[in-house]
Amino acid sequence: MIKLFRKIRQNLLLEGKTTKYFKYAVGEIVLVVIGILIALSINNWNQERLKGFKKRELLSKLYIEFKSNKNVVANFRIAEERAINSSMELMSLIGASEKELLRHNLDNLLFQSFPSNELAFADNAVNGIVQNGRLNLFENDSITSLLNHWNSLSEIRKIRFEKLDAWNNEHFLPFLLSHISFKEMDSNAHYKWAGTSKVKPSYYPLFQKVEFENFLDNALWLHQQIIERLDETDLLIEEVIQATKPYSND
Repeated sequence: MIKLFRKIRQNLLLEGKTTKYFKYAVGEIVLVVIGILIALSINNWNQERLKGFKKRELLSKLYIEFKSNKNVVANFRIAEERAINSSMELMSLIGASEKELLRHNLDNLLFQSFPSNELAFADNAVNGIVQNGRLNLFENDSITSLLNHWNSLSEIRKIRFEKLDAWNNEHFLPFLLSHISFKEMDSNAHYKWAGTSKVKPSYYPLFQKVEFENFLDNALWLHQQIIERLDETDLLIEEVIQATKPYSND
C-alpha cells in the first residue's frame, strides 16, 4: 500500500500536476491521522475493557472475602458477649457470702471473662487493592470510600484490642495472682498442665475487695468499646457486600 501511494505521488510530480499532488498529499495526511485516531480509539477501548474485567474480578473477590468476614465477626461477637456476661456475673457476686459463692463455678466464670480468640479477617483482596495502588480502578465509585473506611476502622479496632490486652496482662491478671488458682481456671480449657490445685486459696476474700469490682468494671468498659467497634465493622461489611454483590456469582 505504501509503495502504491509513493508511485502515485511520483506520477503526479512527473506529470507536473503540482496542485493535484498537494491535494493528494493532504488527503494522504488526513488518512494517516484518521488511521492513528482509529488505532488510539481501539487501544483505549481495549484498555477500558481490560480495566473493566479487572475491576469486576476484584469486586468478586471482595464479595467473597467480606461474606467470610461477616462470619468472623459473628463468631468473635459470641466470645466477647460470653466474656461480658461472665464478668457481669462475677461483678454481681461482689460482697456475696461464702455460701453463695460456693454455688457458682467461679473458675469457669473467670476463664470465660478472659477470651483468647483473635479477630482474623480474610484480607488478601483488600491488601492487594491498596498495596498495589488499584484503588484508581474504582475512581468515583462508592467502594473506594468503603475500603478507606475499612482501613481506618481496622486501626481503631487494633487500638481497642491492645488496650484490653494491656489492661488484662499488666494490671488485672497480676492482681489476681495471689487470689485465685490459674491452674484450676485453665482446667476449663482442658490444658494438659491444668487441674486441681493443692494450694488453691479461698475466693471469698477476693469478692470482698472493691479493687476486684473496679478491675471488672474497667474490663467491662473496654469490652464494650470492642463491641461498639464490632457493630461498626458489621455494618461496614454489609455495605461492602451489597456494593459488590452485583459482581458475584450468587
